[in-house]
Amino acid sequence: MMTPSKPEPPVNAKQWREALRLTTLGWELALPIFGGVLAGYFLDRELATQPTFTLGLLALGLSASIYNLWRIIQKFDAEQKARADESARKDLP
Repeated sequence: MMTPSKPEPPVNAKQWREALRLTTLGWELALPIFGGVLAGYFLDRELATQPTFTLGLLALGLSASIYNLWRIIQKFDAEQKARADESARKDLP
């Protein structure tokens, strides 16, 4: 006779949300850079302006990626401060 295994405890929805947000970080960094280089390559090929658009749109993609990273860090920092404030309020008598 087989004994049933213990059911896994439910995973907190906040933990899943945090994990999903972190997995999107790679996409938010890579897609603007890749998209800029790809668009620049095709523009350069069509207009015969070899590295001009590729380098320009690469710089634009890097700037967009840095902005996305900064925005994510700001949001994460604000959430951490809110959690700390909430925790501090719970500790008050």
